[in-house]
Amino acid sequence: MKNIFKSAFAKIFAIFLTLNVILRLIFLVWEQKEIDFTLPLLIKTFAVGIFFDFITLCYIATPFIIYYCLVSPRIFNSKIQQNINRICYFIFLFVIIFSCFAEITFWQEFQARFNFIAVDYLVYTTEVINNIVESYPMVKLVAAILALSATIFYFTYKKIIVTKKSYNFTCDIYLPILTLIAFLAVDNTKLTHVSQNHYANEIASNGIYQLFSAYRNNKINYDDLYLTIDRDKALQALRADILTQEPRIKFLNNSDISRLIPRAQAGGEKKYNVIFVSIESFSADFMKYFGNEENITPNLDEIAKKGLFFTGMKATGTRTVRGLEALTLSVPPTPGNSIVRRLGNENLFNIATPFKDRGYDARFLYGGYGYFDNMNYFYENNGFEIVDRAKFTKNEIIFENAWGVSDEDLFNKTIAEADKSWAEKKPFFNFVMTTSNHRPFTYPDGRIDIKSGEGRGGSVKYTDYAIGKLIADAKKKPWFDNTIFVFVADHCAGSAGNTDVPLWRYQIPAIFYAPKIIKPKVFTKNVSQIDVAPVLMGIENFSYESKFFGNDVISNEKYLDEHSFVSTYVEVGYFQNEKLILLKPKKEKMVYDVKLEKYGWNGSKETITNDYKEKDVERAIQYYQMAHRFFEEGKMKNK
Repeated sequence: MKNIFKSAFAKIFAIFLTLNVILRLIFLVWEQKEIDFTLPLLIKTFAVGIFFDFITLCYIATPFIIYYCLVSPRIFNSKIQQNINRICYFIFLFVIIFSCFAEITFWQEFQARFNFIAVDYLVYTTEVINNIVESYPMVKLVAAILALSATIFYFTYKKIIVTKKSYNFTCDIYLPILTLIAFLAVDNTKLTHVSQNHYANEIASNGIYQLFSAYRNNKINYDDLYLTIDRDKALQALRADILTQEPRIKFLNNSDISRLIPRAQAGGEKKYNVIFVSIESFSADFMKYFGNEENITPNLDEIAKKGLFFTGMKATGTRTVRGLEALTLSVPPTPGNSIVRRLGNENLFNIATPFKDRGYDARFLYGGYGYFDNMNYFYENNGFEIVDRAKFTKNEIIFENAWGVSDEDLFNKTIAEADKSWAEKKPFFNFVMTTSNHRPFTYPDGRIDIKSGEGRGGSVKYTDYAIGKLIADAKKKPWFDNTIFVFVADHCAGSAGNTDVPLWRYQIPAIFYAPKIIKPKVFTKNVSQIDVAPVLMGIENFSYESKFFGNDVISNEKYLDEHSFVSTYVEVGYFQNEKLILLKPKKEKMVYDVKLEKYGWNGSKETITNDYKEKDVERAIQYYQMAHRFFEEGKMKNK
């Protein structure tokens, strides 16, 4: 007898495939300028996409198939069961159509299919749902999705909903078997790599499949998946590299990079206060210095002229927790989750440690709820007092959105906490994480000449306004002349390009500002976000025991061997001498010749090359391999 269920699966797949093909065509049209599509590449992209659409539907259908094979005809043919089938079918339509809309919005933000970021967002539903509600007309969107789902349901459900007769369903068991084989054998990262173009690879993927694949592989073990060298060789090479760039240091043991950093200059320690501001999603190209003509950062442009301004700095990653990891721990971005979110991240040597050893108040101030991305746990267990959204009273809040209070409110709180330390005659180190430069891009009315919610440019200008107000208000305080202000991005506003790691997307500004302490200087050399903490210690003239991977590039400028670190979730890169060495899973590597435009802010061209030295690859490996090992072995912890 004809297998009716098999026919139903085929029809469901036709619907599922049609929606995904339409989605791929949308992405293709949007990114057509970024993809040099040939006919073979187009065919390959869509063929791989169809394969993953089929595998994805097999995953979804497997539990239903097993149930339908086992349930008796009497139960299956009952009115209740048939109604349940209809409800399940409608829910399926709604979910896959909703996922298409969700992927469109996700692509607008990240230029990618669902990935580990989407997994993270599913964990933090309150912030994400509120952000979506504030950013998009959800009532209209949900109504449209319901209407489209109902329309498809009306014209197809009679052909999809089947009646179980007296025939054998065991032939359908091949679908669960295929699903099991796919689970064990299909490597989506490798199969969707249809070209060297990032956009083409993403279009070839299936968003739902990517989502669950990211969840399944959320933890990455460097030694298992990436190129390694002999551990002792890597350690000794790393120590030699550090000693070359910091010739005055003294290593404290033979097993890691713990070392005594001498004072950077003559005289005693300074004990300057610090207000350290990590700015949400702040790309270098927002600033006038890097060629922006929109005048959206007038305050930071002015501060940059009067401070120590880094114009060649690269962010280590594309997410806030990766930036916080680099700025707080001064460690390269090992694959997978940021250390901020990993188990065993307590009592680590970090940027606050030398300050705490000298009696400073150390605080982490955040405008949102710090349980997001495990920030409160991480900072609280590493010596910081937590001041997050929960610590704000009603009269301290002018404006808030899904991500937290406005930057203006956050900076007012920062000054209040500084006043508290000053009143108690204690120096302070306030680490501040902003939120206003984030979708839905809303902020208090009347502050700037761009209406709230109109886009990224407005939120950038508002953040700049709030920074200007912070400085103006701080100048009225007795502690201002003895305080260093640090302004640095956590990461750029976007990370997409026509290669997996478009280097120019990692370009961020960093400014050390203290008119009575720091002389104006523009530092143009290629340095990393992990160098910020050591530079701060040098300005403080601290002599301290360090576990930082970064370098005080100002005090050691004449010894500097310029390099920086960049990463995606699964790929880690090392940039030096116009070569980008990318370490990839499956113990693979890829080396690019890199041509950066002016300062690297407005474009870069990465071309695969075989013209490199193996010792340069080993240098990249030694940093990432030892960073992973030191964390796993507890060698990053305080005594």
